[in-house]
Amino acid sequence: MIIYNSMIMWIVILGIWNNLMIRSKQRRYGSLARKGSYEVPMYLAILTFAYIIFWVGMRSGVADTGTYIMGFNSCSTSLSDIPQYWNFAEEKSPGFITFNIIFKHFISTDYHVWLMTIAILTSIPIMLVLRKHSGYFFYSMFLFMTGLIFFWMLNGMRQFWAAAIIFLFSDWIEKRKTIPFMIVVLLAATIHFTVLVMIPMYFIATEKPFGKKVMVFLGLLLMAIIFLEPFVGAIEGILEETAYSGVTEQFAQDDGVNPIRVLVMAVTPMIAFWGRKIVAKKENTFINICINMSVICAGIYFLGIFTSGILVGRLPIYFELYNLILLPYLLKECFTKESSKIMFVLCTIGFLGFYYLQMKNSYYISEFTGILR
Repeated sequence: MIIYNSMIMWIVILGIWNNLMIRSKQRRYGSLARKGSYEVPMYLAILTFAYIIFWVGMRSGVADTGTYIMGFNSCSTSLSDIPQYWNFAEEKSPGFITFNIIFKHFISTDYHVWLMTIAILTSIPIMLVLRKHSGYFFYSMFLFMTGLIFFWMLNGMRQFWAAAIIFLFSDWIEKRKTIPFMIVVLLAATIHFTVLVMIPMYFIATEKPFGKKVMVFLGLLLMAIIFLEPFVGAIEGILEETAYSGVTEQFAQDDGVNPIRVLVMAVTPMIAFWGRKIVAKKENTFINICINMSVICAGIYFLGIFTSGILVGRLPIYFELYNLILLPYLLKECFTKESSKIMFVLCTIGFLGFYYLQMKNSYYISEFTGILR
């Protein structure tokens, strides 16, 4: 855990430095430097992610990293090979393979450079959105680590890259730019097909929090649990003649999502429901979208308990990123000043406990460090 713990410590150190800067500006300019109106300097935001990106790029193992490296090393360097991969019936990630071929042809065949480049392309969208919309950038980054969202950069990086791309265009959801947003989703689907889930969820996210459509969505999830077996059978029939043939057999062998994770992910929408009248008075459209995304996230995670942690349990990543913005906002706006401090402390302790339980047996592998636990 030493590498992962150091990432958290790095965020804490930069967060303390940022608070010292805020206090200094408050003494100089008074109310002009209030926390609520203070944007984290770009260099601090970059430094925050730079340390994470470095270790992500330096890894040579960890979860499915070995498989990705093998795929990259075996990938062609000839641009003329690209067209053959754009057969959606046989290939599920033509955009990702195209990127790899172009990368190897023009940039480098070193997989460390490749891993670090993808980490950068994933981190930049998240950094920009958090810097713009989170009033507590460093606490959001703390949740990014302790909520284990960062681990997607090590395991499932292709899907997380697609999620980061969609996250970058969150403002288009707020502005109801439906067609441009759908185009982005379709492009991101060439990296990982599961991002297509954002097409129907877009119309739920733009609704009133805890409104009728959101409740209908939760009802459909319940129905999916009740009729799970025929549902999976139908999916298997659909996938039988595609690149995903036999994939449900793998799902059947999976134990599903850890209930502890579901409980942790349910905290944010529960607080949002408790403080829904307060939030409604604020009339913050982006936060309303975040609430709906949080509800969708918790709902799909709950479904994942009864189904597959591999397929269903991975879908929430497209929605979980919004909790990084929403939870700090709710803790600040839905409680009194003193209660807010207590809630921040409780959430901090809770997420640290979750992080420890989930990561206590984790490891980090690099050609430069060996195996670190």
